[in-house]
Amino acid sequence: MVAQDCTYVVHCFTETDLLYYRRTVQDVVNATRDAGLEAWLDPWGVTGIFSGESLSRFLADHPEALQLRSDGRRAPAACPNHPETRKFLLAWVEAAAEAGGQVAFWDEPHFEIPMWRGDRSGAWACRCDHCQERYRESAGGAMPERMDDEVRAFRERSLIDLLAELSRAARRLGMRNALCLLPMDVEGAGLIDLARRLEQRWREHAAGSAGSLADEEPWQSVGVRDWDAAAAIPDLDIFGCDPYWYAFQAEPEPFVRALTRRSTETARRYERDVQIWVQAFSVPDGREEELALGLRVAVEEGATHLAAWSFRGTESMSSIQAARPEVVWQVLGEAFRTLRGVGGS
Repeated sequence: MVAQDCTYVVHCFTETDLLYYRRTVQDVVNATRDAGLEAWLDPWGVTGIFSGESLSRFLADHPEALQLRSDGRRAPAACPNHPETRKFLLAWVEAAAEAGGQVAFWDEPHFEIPMWRGDRSGAWACRCDHCQERYRESAGGAMPERMDDEVRAFRERSLIDLLAELSRAARRLGMRNALCLLPMDVEGAGLIDLARRLEQRWREHAAGSAGSLADEEPWQSVGVRDWDAAAAIPDLDIFGCDPYWYAFQAEPEPFVRALTRRSTETARRYERDVQIWVQAFSVPDGREEELALGLRVAVEEGATHLAAWSFRGTESMSSIQAARPEVVWQVLGEAFRTLRGVGGS
């Protein structure tokens, strides 16, 4: 990584690590810092609220904390409003600080996303007792059975409230905080044609659903759409998103430019640095140079921190490995070396 001109590393700190590898993580962090790299720790897949291809033991140990879907089923993700969830995540923060982490990286916080598991029913979460009570306190009435704008806003407030508590704890323990949001509001970033194509694709999938809730949760309701509220979290230092154009089937240059510009404009209002990720997984054969383009565009639009998911073209994860991971890694190294002198870090 040092040879590729990297300046920091985002390490996955999973629930498995919490259970069995705490000292190993500390060794990894020490090695990172000894190499002159800043050590970021990511609650990768922890509680199912943060993204990552890692399973959650917490969900098995605390079934009472599972999100409750609108169809009455429990979701494989913890409710961010449940006290056991918050207690567990605060313990993760303490463990991250103890391991020597310098930045807590809050990775794509979200409520359950059924469509990531192929569920096109439109069912949504969470309608557990804790969420309904909080909704009643904030809205002055019962939570609707069908999702609407007020429910979406409540879910976003719940995530932001959780992030504020976790960031405050991380800051108290000497860490900085970075937040990466899912860039789902492409229309808000000015990508109108792409938004229409994605909407049509969602409706085509939903039309084939056997459930009756096909139109209840639109694809745009994933994650946090109110970027100003997220960037305003008091203890946040770095704000950004991951405009993965392969995942969105979008053209790299306009996609990265629009979302970086929106990230930068938002971050500057709250004096935050800006981090932009490029997709170094599932990269098709022959399109590796697009990563250099995406990184360059991000710097042109004001990004202060660049990142790529993940190490060596994700060669260690066969399900999302790049077609030619060694070429991806070479392209990234060349781009990082070039852009270090331009303003990216």
